[in-house]
Amino acid sequence: MPPSLWTVWVLAAAISLSKEGALDQAHSLSCDPTGVCDGRARSLNAIPPGLTAAVKSLDLSNNRITYVGNNDLQRCVGLKALRLGSNGVHTIEEDPFFPLRSLEHLDLSYNRLSNLSASWFRTLSALKFLNVLGNPYKTLGETSLFSHLPSLRILKVGNSNPFSEIQEKDFSGLTFLEELEIDASNLQRYEPKSLKSIQNITHLILHMRQPVSLLEILGDLLSSVRHLELRDTDLNTFSVSEIVVDETNTWINKLTFRNVKITDESFSELVKLLNYISGVLEVEFDGCTLNGLGKFRTPVLGTVKYLGNVETLTVRKLTIPNFFLFYDLSSIYSLTGKVKRILLENSRVFLVPCLLSQHLKSLEYLDLSENLMSEEYLENSACEHAWPFLQTLILRQNHLKSLEKTGEVLLTLKNLTHLDISKNNFDSMPENCQCPEKMKYLNLSSTRIHSLTYCIPLTLEILDISNNNLNSFSLILPQLKELYISRNKLKTLPDASSLPTLLVMRISRNTISTFSKEQLASFQKLKTLEAGGNSSICSCDFLSFTQGQRALAQVLIDWPENYLCDSPSHVRGWRVQDVRLSLAECHRAAVVSAACCALFLLLLVTGVLCHHFHGVWYMKMMWAWLQAKRTPKKAPRGDLCYDAFVSYSEQDSYWVENLMVQELEHFNPPFKLCLHKRDFIPGKWIIDNIIDCIEKSRKTIFVLSENFVKSEWCKYELDFSHFRLFDESDDTAILILLEPIERKAIPQRFCKLRKIMNTKTYLEWPADEMQREGFWLNLRAAIKS
Repeated sequence: MPPSLWTVWVLAAAISLSKEGALDQAHSLSCDPTGVCDGRARSLNAIPPGLTAAVKSLDLSNNRITYVGNNDLQRCVGLKALRLGSNGVHTIEEDPFFPLRSLEHLDLSYNRLSNLSASWFRTLSALKFLNVLGNPYKTLGETSLFSHLPSLRILKVGNSNPFSEIQEKDFSGLTFLEELEIDASNLQRYEPKSLKSIQNITHLILHMRQPVSLLEILGDLLSSVRHLELRDTDLNTFSVSEIVVDETNTWINKLTFRNVKITDESFSELVKLLNYISGVLEVEFDGCTLNGLGKFRTPVLGTVKYLGNVETLTVRKLTIPNFFLFYDLSSIYSLTGKVKRILLENSRVFLVPCLLSQHLKSLEYLDLSENLMSEEYLENSACEHAWPFLQTLILRQNHLKSLEKTGEVLLTLKNLTHLDISKNNFDSMPENCQCPEKMKYLNLSSTRIHSLTYCIPLTLEILDISNNNLNSFSLILPQLKELYISRNKLKTLPDASSLPTLLVMRISRNTISTFSKEQLASFQKLKTLEAGGNSSICSCDFLSFTQGQRALAQVLIDWPENYLCDSPSHVRGWRVQDVRLSLAECHRAAVVSAACCALFLLLLVTGVLCHHFHGVWYMKMMWAWLQAKRTPKKAPRGDLCYDAFVSYSEQDSYWVENLMVQELEHFNPPFKLCLHKRDFIPGKWIIDNIIDCIEKSRKTIFVLSENFVKSEWCKYELDFSHFRLFDESDDTAILILLEPIERKAIPQRFCKLRKIMNTKTYLEWPADEMQREGFWLNLRAAIKS
């Protein structure tokens, strides 16, 4: 191949691969109809091509993008949110964001941008959120970056190492921010008044390893910041000198120290800051470490003038390495007299000294959650005259074990109305116990109790007993307005008559299978009910009630998502709202009644048809056939006992017994006849007698008359003989017509008998006595044949 062709082929292949890669990257985005596109963690090397104005939000974080060009986002004129965090971007051209005039959210955090350019942001007048944290720049640029961002409300800047200088021009142009986060962990130089240009900052988060220039920064912020949060700072050597500030204009009302290290000495210095921040109402320590013994410097604390304005003190996850050598905090008792709220959580507190409790004369709210309090130490803490105005006490997840003892200990708190003792191991509840007389709220959730007693105060308005082992709720609480009883084992709703003022009930995730319209209506004042997550039996009544009440959705706050059927099995897991049962399932009684009526009618029609078409006769014939199957069709010659079996009606017995028997049995040689009156075996079933006698007779003589046709037993004899007669090829029946019988008198079911009477000769009893001798002669001949 010539070199020139080779070059062309290589270029074509490169272009082809480039297009294929671009298409692959474009396909790696997932966009919904509203224009929100997700491209997180797709190993993208560049911003995907083909993006249009339809894209409103683009998330490309956690990829491998290193370069942002001027044309990458050229058509995204409708873009409002762009997230490029955690990529590796080291180069952004001059105007890549120029078309994004609607952009409100821009995240460029944790990339490799060593320089920031003001030209990137000059057209972003709608931008409200900007994050450039974690990039390796040393300063925020030569000129002000944010002067063209009038709508900016949240700004995050800085990094943990190279960023070491804050300059006066850095934040010029900004007047109001809801949140400003500055990672100045390695701050070396702070130019005075650098933060003073921002006139109003709702929340400032400042990361600093060492308190370098902290007092200067604080002096610039006192008149502009509402909430100051200091993070990751080592204040072991911190000390306070004079801060020049106009005290009448201090705005700070909340101080937060998060993951800060302090000592007894530096704590005293921090308290001195309150001389300069007269408006502080809340102080928070979260995740801090106190490297000391609580031996605070009393002379320093005595110079504090404004601690009395602090109303809320929060201490969360405090670590004290020398915890068991700690002092009793008596040096700060005098500073706590006007504190109204204390939150002391997850800090291994097992005792609040009685003297300290007595000094907390203004305390209204005390949260001691996730500590080591037990009844014995609680008794010392809640001593006489302790916490005289305390209204809310939270002792969640401590080491309380006796509900009776806990109630007795707290009797000293005359104004206590709210008590949270959840997540303690009470297991059982005594029949009676004492509680503060003004109790309105009680939280006993997750305490493993399995039954309720009147240890529960009758004055309660709110009761939380969720996540226990309760099988029933039968207490009468006339003032209760809210009941939280989820995650138990209740099978029915509580009785409404015992809760006449109930407004809110949350009873989800129990074993309640159903509830009715009447049950719900009995709670006359109920406004909110949460009953999802139960094993609902989707009966027709339940479905009719829940699906037919549109107003029910206003009461059931978790309807319809959390209401699922557990039975019938074919709709298990379906939403109650979506289930439709068949007519047979919903009206089972009616269906059964209809089926019974149909069955009765069928039996009635069957009976009529059987009567009309002689169905009973056919059944008897089947029985006779089955009986006949038990014996050979024709008995062996030696087993025949009679010359003939005579079948006749009882009304014709005179003719048979006085005429036929005399003529046949007294003839020489005599004939042996089988008559039912004398030859049937007593005690044997009559049907078996008939069958056996016919089987043991050579012939069967039927004495036909009107009486014969009407005789039930003659019918049996005739039935079996009829079966035998036409089941065999020989002629075993002799018909004697004692009197004329109309053809229609013979039942239709004896179709073959009727046919024989039409086709074969039968003997007719003559009325003329002169002809009777010939009759007997013919009969003897027929028997012998």
